[in-house]
Amino acid sequence: MEDKIDYKILKKFVGGKYSLHDFKQVDHWFEDSSNEAELKNAIQQHWQEFSEETSENKKDLNSVLDQLKQKIADQKPVVNFRIRAQQFYTRAAAVLLLPLILYSIYSTFFNTQPTEMAASIEIVSPHGARTKFQLPDGTQGWLNSGSSLQYANTFLSERKIDLVGEAWFEVAHNEKRPFVVHTKVLDVQVLGTKFNVTAFPEENVTEVVLLEGKVKVNGYKGLYTADVKPDQKLTYDNNLRSGTIQEVKASQFSAWKDGLMVFRNEPLSEVLKRVSRWYNVDIILNDPELEKFRYRATFQEEQVEEVIRLISLTVPIEYSFNSREIGDDGVFKKRTITIRKKE
Repeated sequence: MEDKIDYKILKKFVGGKYSLHDFKQVDHWFEDSSNEAELKNAIQQHWQEFSEETSENKKDLNSVLDQLKQKIADQKPVVNFRIRAQQFYTRAAAVLLLPLILYSIYSTFFNTQPTEMAASIEIVSPHGARTKFQLPDGTQGWLNSGSSLQYANTFLSERKIDLVGEAWFEVAHNEKRPFVVHTKVLDVQVLGTKFNVTAFPEENVTEVVLLEGKVKVNGYKGLYTADVKPDQKLTYDNNLRSGTIQEVKASQFSAWKDGLMVFRNEPLSEVLKRVSRWYNVDIILNDPELEKFRYRATFQEEQVEEVIRLISLTVPIEYSFNSREIGDDGVFKKRTITIRKKE
């Protein structure tokens, strides 16, 4: 070889910070098949630099590196150095992929600044469905119908998620890294606990119900704070920016994840709102007086027609279902149920 492979130039090229001269050098190295062994040595040197790092997080890092090393051993790429110039970028990416992955892992575990912005991961529960999830730290839970949560791929260094809708969480305990659920108006912070958060954007209130552990709630730029204890429900008024806490049976508010709709002396307006979200239907309540009626029941695996029929047995209502229509996009529109006071 006429010139030795410069590892620093390779690293600059991977990071996207290279000059035209650097580009020509890298291009030259890849075009010359005699450089193959030296390029592999450069990648091996990169591996060793990371594996020889010492830190309190070394154990966790090695676990991830071992998995990558095994994957590389199973699928070791063969690089063809004699291909046309327009395929250069694909070949370069394949050979330099390992150092780039290692650099990202190093940045996550040792809190260094990455060269790229953190990616966002989203979990969505479709309307009319409930979705179970598990987060990278071991936290697991359920998303209710029409809900979603987002978190960054740096989640293990900062356990924070954004929630829209309703979710049940069983948080893995970690004293050094609190778990934070961020909604439009509240931040719910815990260390390890089981709780439910309801934060639909169209609702005027946000609710937090605690089953186990302890929850700290912060609202409106930290001007509102509250501690929630087991079997308590915090109801936060999004407009008034204030909240109230009441004693409840927390298991009632997590029953939805087990396929149950539980109502305990709740106003009909709230009952129909939850039925609407559960079955992904539109419910029109024509008489405001009906909203005040209180209802108590538990439904499991019932069709929406049966649920409405059972409600009508104890509440003076009559109802009608519209026939579903096909929209301009060829998709059936949501079903509509009209409820009125029984004459």
